Amino acid sequence: MATRPGGVRIGSRRAHRFRAAPLPVAGVVALTVLALVAGGLVATGSASRGGAERVSTRPAKPPSRFALANHCWALAAAVSGKFVAVAGDGYRAKRRSKAKAAALYLKPTRLGAYLLYDQGRKLMTAEGRRGVVRAKRLGKPAQWAPRRSANRTFKIVSTANHRKLAVARRGGALTLVSAGKSSRRTRFTFQRGHGCQRYPEAKTGAMGTPFKGTRPDGTVMGFADAHVHITTELRAGGRVIHGRSFARFGITRALGGDARDHGPDGSLDITGNLLRNGTPVGTHDTHGWPTFAGWPVHDTITHQQTYYMWLKRMWKAGERLVVAQTVEDEPLCRLEPRRSHSCDETHTIKLEIKRLKKLQNYVDAQSGGPGRGWFRIVRNPRQARRVIERGKLAVLIGIESSNLLGCSEFMDEPQCTRADVDRGLREYRRLGVRTMFVSHWVDNAFAGAALEGGSRGSFIGIMQALQTGEYFETGPCPERGQGEELDPLGLGVLKYLARFFPNAEEILGIPIPDYPAGKQCNVKGLTDLGRYLIRRMMASHMLIEVDHMSERARLTVLNMAEKHDYPLVSSHTDTGGAWTPSDLRRLYALGGFATATPAESPELADKILRFRPYRTRGRVFGVGLGTDTGGFSELPGPRADAGQNPLKYPFRSYEGDVKFTRERSGQRTFDLNTDGVAHYGLFADLLADMQRRKRGKKALPVLFRSAEAYLDTWRRAYRHG
Repeated sequence: MATRPGGVRIGSRRAHRFRAAPLPVAGVVALTVLALVAGGLVATGSASRGGAERVSTRPAKPPSRFALANHCWALAAAVSGKFVAVAGDGYRAKRRSKAKAAALYLKPTRLGAYLLYDQGRKLMTAEGRRGVVRAKRLGKPAQWAPRRSANRTFKIVSTANHRKLAVARRGGALTLVSAGKSSRRTRFTFQRGHGCQRYPEAKTGAMGTPFKGTRPDGTVMGFADAHVHITTELRAGGRVIHGRSFARFGITRALGGDARDHGPDGSLDITGNLLRNGTPVGTHDTHGWPTFAGWPVHDTITHQQTYYMWLKRMWKAGERLVVAQTVEDEPLCRLEPRRSHSCDETHTIKLEIKRLKKLQNYVDAQSGGPGRGWFRIVRNPRQARRVIERGKLAVLIGIESSNLLGCSEFMDEPQCTRADVDRGLREYRRLGVRTMFVSHWVDNAFAGAALEGGSRGSFIGIMQALQTGEYFETGPCPERGQGEELDPLGLGVLKYLARFFPNAEEILGIPIPDYPAGKQCNVKGLTDLGRYLIRRMMASHMLIEVDHMSERARLTVLNMAEKHDYPLVSSHTDTGGAWTPSDLRRLYALGGFATATPAESPELADKILRFRPYRTRGRVFGVGLGTDTGGFSELPGPRADAGQNPLKYPFRSYEGDVKFTRERSGQRTFDLNTDGVAHYGLFADLLADMQRRKRGKKALPVLFRSAEAYLDTWRRAYRHG
């Protein structure tokens, strides 16, 4: 057994030799330019505070407007060569020594736009038509867009009023002038500075360069999470899950206190209270940034847990492919008394797709320019493979929706046609969607939905009645080990809930079924329109998600897939209907993909290894994660014996290339031993905890084959026909 310095033991296993992925010519040029920048202009950041230091207005190698990101800079006026310094509540170009210049940290808000954060933790801010002041308030007046200008300088434009930053003729104060004016007074140079205060941000707690390249056999390394809801804040009308995966003005906006959505004491978190505790009444601590005293926690359900820096920690741990499942359920949205947008599922899905693309651009902005970020949306398996070989995260866009393509049903009547299906599939493919669920929580025009038990199932029963005009019709399950026990809410409870969900009054007149004791299954299978959808998805090379379908519908889809030799995906296996050994054998025979859902480290290893009997000779075998983070699902809590047998920090990644400490966000430090998987980044810690165990050492090689296994499944679908 080898021991990594300062970390937990790394189990003995055959070392992998990686083949570096070829770097395109454009990438070589970009790296050369950055090297010149680093070796030339930016090297001046450690200048002595001693004598006067006049700035050249024609620096040899000026940075690009994107390379300014997340660095400390001194700003100099081209007209005088003097550095800009803090002057009371404003700024003035008056210093000849860079040592006395304002230390400005440039935090990107989008590609090519920045907050200029000074050493006093204040923002350079446009005020009115002429004023430039130091302020703490976030907003467009604090956002600036540097643009290349003459003689290797920059003009700096306010995005609030599109006026240019300039140096006043007398006294050198910074001011604003009209966009049409252009002179040396409106031109500036950036030189690397020192003494900056970093703009507030979560820390990944991960040091080192993640692996890239391929194994000797040409396959990629890394694991997949086939089911994560990165844009979950937009579901259910946009006021149920608090917090955002990113915000242009940073973590203070993305993960601030949730009193706006859940009320000062959390009592407005009606859906969260109901799903967590079985009652709409409850409170919680609403404090997010900077203390995070209230959230995130492992069983939060209704708070953001996939902030982009937490996702970055998982990428550092070896995650190389995720399916970003966009999600919406119209009946849940209709029940919610507070919303920020329409309940139309297609509208919400498109909002989420747009937000994912903005997230890619935002990560690019943090990383130094277009295409330079670690978060890459992909549209085909070949593109995904290239991204992974370069050590980045391949992101597929998926859809998990109750009324896919707007195809709901009411009283057994479909609310769409084949023409709607064709039109919707074309549109989603154009937007980049490559994998879709046929059904989710309630029946639709394509298929019945798998039943769910407990208080969640009772709540879903309300949604079913609201959307379709009737409750689920149940009967015996087609295979042993399937089904759920249903306990519908009585009329008195429904009347009580209607006080919190006023639209629930619409179902008070619908007869409540008296379900028999024992496990039942939905009797509705795949409809004729559902068969048409499956055929069209195959023709479009779309990955077909078969979780959440009723057991009868799933069996029909398995039959169709076998007839056409088409692979299927179970992205959070045993969620939304149990998988029998027979069904799993058929899934794997088709070249399909299954996942292990979250659990504490000993059980997670068992979940991964349970799929070994279904391996198919000649095909890549890997089992991914299906975390369902952001999907109204609890994440694993701390182990009961963590106090006696804790995960020790720091630890190293599975490949040993990255060293991890406890993740810190604001004033809170997260620890798997006490917090469990409080947010997505702590899955990295969970995998390290699993690695310490005998079965974990067997499970991790299977997990780290899952990115390749998913690509293999996708390739089979892509080559179909």
